Amino acid sequence: MQYCTACQKAPATIVIMDLTEGAVTGSQHVCAACAEQMGVVQQKLPPKFSPELLEDLLGGLKGNKPTRPQKSEACPGCGMSPTEFRSKGRLGCPRCYETFRHDLMPLLQRIHEAQSHRGRLPARVAQPVPAPEEDRSLAELRRRLEDAVRGERYEEAARLRDDLRRAERGEGAKS
Repeated sequence: MQYCTACQKAPATIVIMDLTEGAVTGSQHVCAACAEQMGVVQQKLPPKFSPELLEDLLGGLKGNKPTRPQKSEACPGCGMSPTEFRSKGRLGCPRCYETFRHDLMPLLQRIHEAQSHRGRLPARVAQPVPAPEEDRSLAELRRRLEDAVRGERYEEAARLRDDLRRAERGEGAKS
């Protein structure tokens, strides 16, 4: 366990690295209290959710209500200004999501072509999950194909490859 380089009392939980042209040139190990005093991390505040933010997170379940216009002011949590947000391209704290919502929504629309999360894979790409017995038969075909290739039995490997492709498409194998 390494102790804080600033106070020499508490265990270090944060590492501050100095970077020069992508290379680490130095580092400091500090505790949370010292990091807060140095201004590296901010004091954690309990999250406050506005109804609009909660609506966005839940994917617009309430419908498409017009949102209240917000002034372009600095974030009350971290003090980041709209100009800083636009230049850095990053938010400073969780409250920035609410503060810069009016800037974020068009940005999300442009980048992701949506303003709400629609799942891990788009519907057009998502494939049905095969049944466990199908998984076993596909795994067995793959194993047999690998064995045939390793054993240089190329005609058998070609037949197994074709069987595997048919099985993956859901057609019956012609063994």
